Amino acid sequence: MTTTFLDIVKNCDNFPYPNEKVDEEENLMHSAVPLLLNNVKIGLIPKTTISALKKYNEQHKKPCPFIIEDTFVTFASHLNTFEERTQVIKNLLITWREEKAFPALKGWRDELYPVYGPSNNMAFVIERSAAPLFGVLTFGVHLSAYIRTPDGNFKMWIAKRSKTKTTWPGYLDNTVAGGITYMLSASETVVKEAMEEASLPAEIAEKAVPVGALTYFIVTKNGLQPEAEYVYDLELPIDVKPKPLDGEVECFYLWDIDEVKNHILADEFKPNCALVIIDFMIRHSIIKPENEPSYLEILSRLHRRFEFPAPSF
Repeated sequence: MTTTFLDIVKNCDNFPYPNEKVDEEENLMHSAVPLLLNNVKIGLIPKTTISALKKYNEQHKKPCPFIIEDTFVTFASHLNTFEERTQVIKNLLITWREEKAFPALKGWRDELYPVYGPSNNMAFVIERSAAPLFGVLTFGVHLSAYIRTPDGNFKMWIAKRSKTKTTWPGYLDNTVAGGITYMLSASETVVKEAMEEASLPAEIAEKAVPVGALTYFIVTKNGLQPEAEYVYDLELPIDVKPKPLDGEVECFYLWDIDEVKNHILADEFKPNCALVIIDFMIRHSIIKPENEPSYLEILSRLHRRFEFPAPSF
């Protein structure tokens, strides 16, 4: 069967939409329980996590750290500060890691992701690898670096992920990408990741242009991952070439758009990175209503609406 751009988008935005027909396994994930803070939904906890959370709660009474009901989970009332909630989550995850409770924690990164609550204030921070266990909204940056050829066409710098990466080893990637960790803004993350992954100095990376954001909800073997990616474009001089630095990237390719398309449709890109390039091609009128029959559905699924709070940097 021929793969389409819509297939690629659906492969990443694969959490069922309301009223969408799903099989029994997908329905189980769809019936995950909301994580609330002051009656605001800040996550969506899979059933497998709920079972382990109940066990942990039973082992840590006087008082229990969580209130677990059939229709929601929330923090106990005595945990009413950012610091207290963060410490409880940290203790919980250390225990689960020691018990080898979830495969997701094998990819422990020692990186903290912020989780936002009412009024877009930070509710707590969580180890990056554990975010799918609670279905919390995470944030990242993706930068597409490109050059213009003399005839006005694009060539894009495409990264190949290291074969030693714990996630998506050997897959193709955007020029620069990374999660936004605690205490960093989107633009600061772009500059940081550009040097670490592609040897692009700050004076070049700071010229990256913010061009929007993509939102999608992916279900993986590790859990539920609603994600928002801030998207940047960076036109590079012909003599500036990205080079691997921190070992996360094996090499970079400079490909024309047709070659990039072929690799996307061959499913060789990390899923969310393919979405970023599809968005690039839409914004630059390479993909347009006249040549893409699913144009509107693709646009809609690249910008999924979430109920979760988000930051204002």
